[in-house]
Amino acid sequence: MAGNEVLGLSFASLEVRDLEKSKTFFENILGFQVAPIARPNAVVMQTEENLGAFALRWMPDLATSASIKNCGIAIWFRCKDVDALEHSVREAGAIVVSPAQDGPFGRMVVIREPDGRNITFHSA
Repeated sequence: MAGNEVLGLSFASLEVRDLEKSKTFFENILGFQVAPIARPNAVVMQTEENLGAFALRWMPDLATSASIKNCGIAIWFRCKDVDALEHSVREAGAIVVSPAQDGPFGRMVVIREPDGRNITFHSA
């Protein structure tokens, strides 16, 4: 057996149909910030505390795809106040898949992003 070569997740990217729509959702509804990193056809998002970053990456082939829902990916973010996040998401008219409840990592809520993927937010 090889040694522990893998050190951990370095970066994640969500492939999206509409980059501007996704950027607006993650920035204005979920409260992420746009990182000052310029990339063609991509936007890097980060938290205020910069506890991790991920990219939204425009993929032209997805524009004609019937569905990319969940694509075998589970994404979880830590959150200061799960209940407050759920409230603001509902006020913005976005979809809450599973309301705030106690789960294996504290309070959690599942929200659907513009391309139909479910993203879980749990208490820090």
